[in-house]
Amino acid sequence: MPKSFWFIIFYFTLFLILLKIFPTIIGSLVVALFFTLLIDVIASYLEKLKISRKITVPLASLIFYGAIVYSLYSLIPITIEEGKKAFDVVNSIEINQIPGKTGEVLNTLLDTAGKYLNDLIIQFASYLASNISNFITVGLLLIVASAYMAIVNKQLWNAIDKFFPNSEIKTTKKFLLLTIKDLKKFVSGQIITAFFVGLTTWFSALVMGFPYPLFLGILSGITDFIPYLGVFITAIPITLLGFTNFGLVGILKALLILTIANQLEMWILSPRISGGKVHLNWFLVLVSLLIFGQLYGIVGVLITIPILIIIRNVWDMYIIQYLKKI
Repeated sequence: MPKSFWFIIFYFTLFLILLKIFPTIIGSLVVALFFTLLIDVIASYLEKLKISRKITVPLASLIFYGAIVYSLYSLIPITIEEGKKAFDVVNSIEINQIPGKTGEVLNTLLDTAGKYLNDLIIQFASYLASNISNFITVGLLLIVASAYMAIVNKQLWNAIDKFFPNSEIKTTKKFLLLTIKDLKKFVSGQIITAFFVGLTTWFSALVMGFPYPLFLGILSGITDFIPYLGVFITAIPITLLGFTNFGLVGILKALLILTIANQLEMWILSPRISGGKVHLNWFLVLVSLLIFGQLYGIVGVLITIPILIIIRNVWDMYIIQYLKKI
């Protein structure tokens, strides 16, 4: 087996160990790297409009980080406000007209639901208040790290010779270039998919009369980068908005919007765009998401597909070639 193979395995294993030991720091750097790739891909799209690279990178950063800041800035107050409204709506429902045990059971369920909503709002607000400094620190680290990576990416590439055997540096660089190319394909597919998911959510919410349709569209687009979990994040505010503005019918409307966006992504966008770009088996992706999510939390979910891409390329370039020689 080539020496560079063992170096790649060593660095890969070291990364997984450090991620487990220092999840916040390493996780932030990983997300920053993902953001850097994402901004680079957005900048490449803007360059097709014959805009200078010096302008496209800052513009892409402004678009992406602006969307994140807007989503977070709107998500917290809207969720708390609508949660309070939902609590008031539940408490205002009276079904004393229903005689016997049925009415008692329903009243008990409503009281329990009201108390649960109230406790959930208090816990959510307390969690935000106690962790606001951590959020700010991580946010600043992400911005600084992604900006630094964007600036020094050429220097980092030139420093590869110092970390791998020089006798196999051509093979190593070929592997790294292939992996970076595949990662950019994955990010490119994610951007296109997220854009159409956000557009679908915005248009559906607008047609159905939901308040804050632009916020819902941007939020669903941003959270779509989190495989399989993004839809649940969007489901919280959209369900609350549906319930507080339209009652039980609003919950059905919210579920309809989420279903339309989810099915569009699952059956049309992902297979044709993301799946066609990275060529990974969906069942393998699903199992890997569960494994890495269990091991590393939300960061594990984010890095699952990039890790599978790396493993696949190691298998294709090193292990298969070695097996052919045996």
